[in-house]
Parts: sequence; C-alpha cells; structure tokens
Amino acid sequence: MPLLPYSHFSTDDLPAKDRLASWREDISVIFDHEPAPIADPHPFRVVFDLYHFGHSVLARLDASPGRYVRSTHKVSKDGMDSVLLQLFLEGGVQFGVGQRTTYAEAGDIVVFDMAQPVDNFNRRFQHITVMWPRPALEAVVPDIERWHGLCLPRENPSVALLRQHMIASYELARQLTPREGLRIEEATLALVGAAMGGVHAVKETVVPPAMTEVLIFQIKRHIRQNLAAADQSPEQIARHFGISRRHLYQLLEPVGGIARYQRQLRLQRCLADLRNPEYANLQISEIAYRWGFRSATTFNRNFRGAFGITPTGARNCPQGGHPAALSPTEARRREAHRQAEHQQWFMALGI
Repeated sequence: MPLLPYSHFSTDDLPAKDRLASWREDISVIFDHEPAPIADPHPFRVVFDLYHFGHSVLARLDASPGRYVRSTHKVSKDGMDSVLLQLFLEGGVQFGVGQRTTYAEAGDIVVFDMAQPVDNFNRRFQHITVMWPRPALEAVVPDIERWHGLCLPRENPSVALLRQHMIASYELARQLTPREGLRIEEATLALVGAAMGGVHAVKETVVPPAMTEVLIFQIKRHIRQNLAAADQSPEQIARHFGISRRHLYQLLEPVGGIARYQRQLRLQRCLADLRNPEYANLQISEIAYRWGFRSATTFNRNFRGAFGITPTGARNCPQGGHPAALSPTEARRREAHRQAEHQQWFMALGI
C-alpha cells in the first residue's frame, strides 16, 4: 500500500565544514539564509522532514539559530504564491515585516504570505509547518494577506485545536496513504478557517527575553546605518521597531544609553574623516555637521572627552603619526584611547 511521499534532509552525516552551505542551498528555494547574530554553543545542525499530502506540504524542522530572509527581489523573482503556517514547538523567532516586528515562542502559530517580504531571526528551534497554495487558503480565509507575519491568538479555542491537529497530523503522516492525506487536508483547511476566519484582533506580541539579544543587534545596526539622518530620534527608532521609547532606553542601557551610543558612533565617524586625506579640504565644522553635530562647542567638548585630543590635533596627527610628536600627557591620553578603542568597535558591531 503506497504511503505519503516523504523527503528528508539532515546535516548529521555531512562534514562540519559543509553543513551550513548545504543547508543554505537546500532552503534557498524559499529563503536566503545566514547565521543569526546570537551565540550558540552547539555545532550547526539541521534536520528537515517533509510529507506531501496532495495539495499541501507538512514539515518538521529542527535547526540551529539562523536568519531567514525573503527580500522584495526574491519575492518578485521566484513568484512563489503560497502561504505557510508555522507552529513553534521549541525555541522562538523574531519576524520582521516592514516596520512591524512579531515575536513567537513555543506554542505560537505564525502566518507567512510568501508573496510578501520578511526578515526572520530564529533561535535554535523546532517547528511544524504546513504550506498551502494561496487559492486553497483564500477559500476559507479571504483576507489571508493581512495575517502575514502575525501570530494566531493562542487563547482562541479554535487555534488550540488547530495546534493539536498539526502535531497529530505530522506524527501520523508516516502511516497515511495519499487518499487519507487528502481527507486530512480537508480537516486542516476547516480548522484553519475556524481559527482565522472569525478572529478580528490578531495577537499582540511582546519581546521575549531570549530574543532581546537579536533585537539589540538590529537596533544598533539601524542606528549605524542612519547616523547622518536628521530625524533619527529615540521616538523614530522606537516606532521603526514597534516598541516603546521606554523599552528602547532599557535595551541600550548596557552601552550607556541611546544618546551616548549615537554620540560615540558619530564621534568615531568624525575621527575617521579627520584622519582621511580625502576630506582634508573640508572644514572641521563641516565634518561635524555631516555626522549630526549642530554645535561646534558641543562637538569639540565631546571629541576631546572621547579621544583625549582636539579635532584640530586629530587632523594634524593622522592615524599612524609618530607619538613623539605629542606631549607626554597627550601621548598617554592617546595610548589610553588606543587600548579602549577596540571595545568601542565591538559595541558598534553589536558583538
């Protein structure tokens, strides 16, 4: 008796050096993958099992932390028009959809519209995914696109029933015939319709503690990429990431707060420009202004406090200049800064 078609991918039998590349190639049909910027003490590992039910695919993925991206270019290039429902069994994920961020933990079901871009950071995780062509889901959820990147509210009884059904369907899949698979699909669609069709308010999510490291990394990257922007206020940054201003302050408190972090980065950019022969024709005030400083007095004070030298002194003694040209006091200040500079680099890079 024929059973459901089955596919298996695992890095367990691959040399360690080939595992990441092999998984990237395998998943590239849907997502571009790269390692997540979070620490993981375990070797890279992926186990991916899939069953084809006839009109849908049901899969279980057990994987190391990673970033999974569907860019606008990839969406337009591959033309994929399907929808994923992902039930997290372990671990969690941060979904970036436009300027909205959703956080999912074990027990949550998240919806993906593959015709829309998304940028995900996963901790080490396990999830069960069901993938449907859009017309099948639109038959039971006409506004399916509005669910992209959102969680089904777990307190809804129909969502709880769908969750148990997805788990049971996967556990029994190895025993099912193609005909039985089609009947299971009908039940799945009915439960999806019940879970999503009658929901008027999607689940609001908060940042789980385990995903804070990834969020801080993204905020720092956003700040670095927009240092010269005139409107990069704490309010704008908080709004971009869908969090409160108070929460933003709390996240960046370990690096001295958002204002200090921005100021240190801007001062580093100014220092680099002052030492760069290509900008020798620019006035110091122009360099300060292009990196967000609006007061020469404030800039000079902050610059000397950060580097132990005036902006003019930094320009006249470019990087690699001979320390003997400095006074003993200035040389000690420069040396103290040189020893601490790498720590600032680490913070700027989000390490």
